[in-house]
Amino acid sequence: MILTSHQPNFLPYMGVIYKAYKSDAIVLSDDVCYSKKGMHNWNVIRAKNGSQKITVPVNAHHDTKLCDVMISEPRKTLPKIVRTLEETYAKTKHFEEGQEILDIIRDMAVDGTGLTELNIAIIKHILDRMGIARDIAVATRDMRLTGHKDDRILIMCERMGADTYYSGTGAKVYHDEARYREKGINLVYSDYEPVVYHQKYEPFLPNMSVIDYIFNEGYRIPEVWR
Repeated sequence: MILTSHQPNFLPYMGVIYKAYKSDAIVLSDDVCYSKKGMHNWNVIRAKNGSQKITVPVNAHHDTKLCDVMISEPRKTLPKIVRTLEETYAKTKHFEEGQEILDIIRDMAVDGTGLTELNIAIIKHILDRMGIARDIAVATRDMRLTGHKDDRILIMCERMGADTYYSGTGAKVYHDEARYREKGINLVYSDYEPVVYHQKYEPFLPNMSVIDYIFNEGYRIPEVWR
């Protein structure tokens, strides 16, 4: 069984969806700490004048666990994000399909909404609509992990019954590959390449949020992945 993991970021880029596509199960690591550098509460879309950052305002510090990060004034801030996305992607070929995600954001525009509550709902919807039927585990709900980096990944593999871990290439800097071999875990690195597709505006900009792909191409799996 192939396992992957990723932090539940806001409207993640297609590389995260690809990791899930290539795996049998995914752990959404909502128990790690919030970072302003991480894309936990922001992403980028292709707007008329180039890339545009979309940010969910949050109440958090660098040592706040993602599961404890709350959205600031969700009744006010989330509808504003929806309006920006509606205006940006108006008249795209698959607007109605992208609207499904906007409906999720609207429904969560209530007091007390947590960031990962929103992000996980969006990620699950996208995987389901794309037909990527994977076993999805949420770290704080489904397993109690200890340690950092390789320690926690190896615990994930043991508890999920995985014999292969599908990793992002950025993790090469800290993976101790010998430890995986000792545990009988095959460590595989993602071969993801940016998906090229028709965008509303030109020129094409890679690695936008997955919502940019959905508004323009719908929920179909890219042919280059098959």
